Amino acid sequence: MSLADKNAVASWLNRYLLCNFVLVLLISLRYLSPNPWPQDLLSWLFLLSYGVAQLGFLTLLLTACLHLLNKLIGSAIIIRSLAIITVSLGLSLLLADTFVYQQYRFHFNAIVFELLVEGGTEIFSFSWQLWTMIVLIIVAFFAAQWGLSEALWRKFNDKPLALMPYVKYWALFMLVGHGIHTWADAMFKKEITSQARYLPLSYPLTAKSFMAKFGVMNIEAQKQQALLKQKKVKSSINYPLQPMQCQTPENTPNILLIVLDSWRADMMDADMTPNMFALGEQSDVFNAHHSGSNNTRHGMFSLFYGIPGHYWQPVLDLQKPPVLMQELKKQDYEFGIFASAKLTSPEFDQTLFANVDNLRTHSTGDKPYQRDLDITEDFIDWHSKRDSNKPYFSYMLYDAAHGFSIPKDFPRKYQPSLDDINYMALNDDYDAEPFLNLYKNAIHFIDIELGKVLAQIDEQLDNTIVIITGDHGKEFNESKKGYWGHNSNYSDYQTRVPLLIHWPQRQQEMYDGVTSHYDIAPTLLTDALGCTNDSKDYSSGQSLFSKTEQPWLLLGRDGNYAIKENGRINEMDRYGNFTIFDATTYQEIPKGKINMQVVLDAMEELRRFNAKKK
Repeated sequence: MSLADKNAVASWLNRYLLCNFVLVLLISLRYLSPNPWPQDLLSWLFLLSYGVAQLGFLTLLLTACLHLLNKLIGSAIIIRSLAIITVSLGLSLLLADTFVYQQYRFHFNAIVFELLVEGGTEIFSFSWQLWTMIVLIIVAFFAAQWGLSEALWRKFNDKPLALMPYVKYWALFMLVGHGIHTWADAMFKKEITSQARYLPLSYPLTAKSFMAKFGVMNIEAQKQQALLKQKKVKSSINYPLQPMQCQTPENTPNILLIVLDSWRADMMDADMTPNMFALGEQSDVFNAHHSGSNNTRHGMFSLFYGIPGHYWQPVLDLQKPPVLMQELKKQDYEFGIFASAKLTSPEFDQTLFANVDNLRTHSTGDKPYQRDLDITEDFIDWHSKRDSNKPYFSYMLYDAAHGFSIPKDFPRKYQPSLDDINYMALNDDYDAEPFLNLYKNAIHFIDIELGKVLAQIDEQLDNTIVIITGDHGKEFNESKKGYWGHNSNYSDYQTRVPLLIHWPQRQQEMYDGVTSHYDIAPTLLTDALGCTNDSKDYSSGQSLFSKTEQPWLLLGRDGNYAIKENGRINEMDRYGNFTIFDATTYQEIPKGKINMQVVLDAMEELRRFNAKKK
């Protein structure tokens, strides 16, 4: 290809990507819809300048790569084809990211991609209609890009376009945007700095030390943020803090732990869950119980380990099983692990059940309800054939509520009810009732399956501890902030779950005090397995039957956590930035002041099990 032809392709690339930059800006306006609008001129100026700078940087990066290929390859057809493919896929990913951000307030990241690849349809259960819509959108992008490409090539082929003037404008936006953020970060102007998180791959400039040299610093706020900033957990953990002191009881009870994925606190009653409600009449019921987080990975971690999800990575790196599972194995319990969702993503096979031999990691079925049917059948078969001379520990995870999945011929008790979910349609104006009713119908379906399980163990109920709870909750935009599902905030909708415990020979009670998943392992270790350690040796909780009131509750995971205390939820990130919400309404308290003593006590719990350097 001649130099003139290469220049023609270069000019076409410049026009093509400039046109698409405008489209990128329009798509990115969707990031604004779930967030509060700027309240002053400087915030507006930052949002405009930083948005153009950040999205322009990504566009320029792609432009530079394509120009380099143009020089190396020298083929107009190949370069144009690569540009169309790259831009179409990029715009599709950007649009998808806006949907993710609107529902969860985070962008595509390594964990999301890991779950997509490893978890597949067991974690992301989309209807064929939604998959069809996604494919059509991608095809539409390709068709539009091909049309734009042809139009620009034919109409402007002989008209050169230099990119440098546009780069100068972009540099000005970059300077203004990052300059405002540098000042706002030093002065702790959260109304400005929080806007940088709206955009993907956003890393705004900060320079506190430099700004402090010129006296531009909010000293009090800086000290507070330094105290709240998390230190990264190294791949080492001191857990338990002391050797376990346990004496196997004469009468070792069976233990059946049943978890409903995405089961929130207000979804258990005589109408929706008659089997569980009937068991609850003979059980201890905890009315203010919380998971340790708002997602499966860290919620289940808090239940089995009794410590915050902050410690997940070092435990995974060491493949260290929970103290609870270690003690069960020492006391010769037979294990029966039946999970509807695969146990390899998240890596529960290397954490929660790392010491279980011949672990059953997968269930049969393409849909969550099919896998739920499978675990019921497998549990009943296992239970009927197991060695009755040994105690057993069985864990069951039902997934139909998480996947909004029920058989087509299953009677829909709650109407009107959706058949399939169009996640792209979810917004503040979406009618939640049919969606919520589908969720209720899925829970009702699970309850019928649990009826079969409870019938199977009925004759052994006088020697079987039965615990039924959820790994986290589920939200249907109750706070009117565009939150649908879980893993997006720490409101009660996403963290509060039911808990009922049938404990043989115990007088059943109703508990209204705040409890959490951190308390379940200490309860079993102390009251069922004969362990005499202080629960602080291995847990952030206490036995539910001898629990003293705690003024705060720690929720979350590494880099993003919340402290619930005194009717408030203090949400914090790894850098020490915080936002305070009313615990009942989940509305922000704009001028709320953080209780530093409570926060420092909670943060100590994030360090207590770190292995000390020798």
